[in-house]
Amino acid sequence: MPRQTSTRILDGNGITAFNGMGSAGFWVRSGDREYLATAGHVARSNNVDFYYVPWRSEITNNTLIGKMTMRRTWDVDLGYIMKTNNNTLSGPIIRNTDNVEFPELQIMGVTDPDAEGTVTCKSGFTTHVTCGKIIGIRNTVTKFFDINRGEIFEINNHVISDMHCDDGDSGAPVYQYLEELLPTVLLVGMQFFIAGDNFCLFQPLRVLLLPGMQVITIHN
Repeated sequence: MPRQTSTRILDGNGITAFNGMGSAGFWVRSGDREYLATAGHVARSNNVDFYYVPWRSEITNNTLIGKMTMRRTWDVDLGYIMKTNNNTLSGPIIRNTDNVEFPELQIMGVTDPDAEGTVTCKSGFTTHVTCGKIIGIRNTVTKFFDINRGEIFEINNHVISDMHCDDGDSGAPVYQYLEELLPTVLLVGMQFFIAGDNFCLFQPLRVLLLPGMQVITIHN
């Protein structure tokens, strides 16, 4: 009988429920379960199956991750996919394969994006890794219009960066790094919205984690 190989689910690669593309955000533990965080709006409803789609891959022959069992698109834009496929592997690894020297980045910890001018980067399915400076931190409720759905939704607490993002990048992990500490990075949040050609909005990690959840890092 042929041996079943396992698939690593890398942060920044694609995920789909076959009605649109999003990006794998980051892995968390809650009790004895593991969940993959992404943007809630990439799913049409709760309890839909999500599949893994690596960069430059067709949306066929992909790997089941599990069901999105928790989803919100009001106050926060957030969905958690419970890993149910035992042939998939979670981990604190962000895809960066456009970079020859550091093709994979390791999440060593988390931090809060609390200062304008700080450089942040994201790894997403469509535009891969892009970086830019924080140009605004909003701690109030803001209304957004989802063109694809024709709906207005409200998000409380978000950060504006001039890094580039596009459709399919929603859910992408956002991180900070120091040159001397690469390939390790600090997770700061998750991308959820495009504001024009040159602006990318993300939510800080502190509003995304539910009680009892812990981000999976290289130390845990």
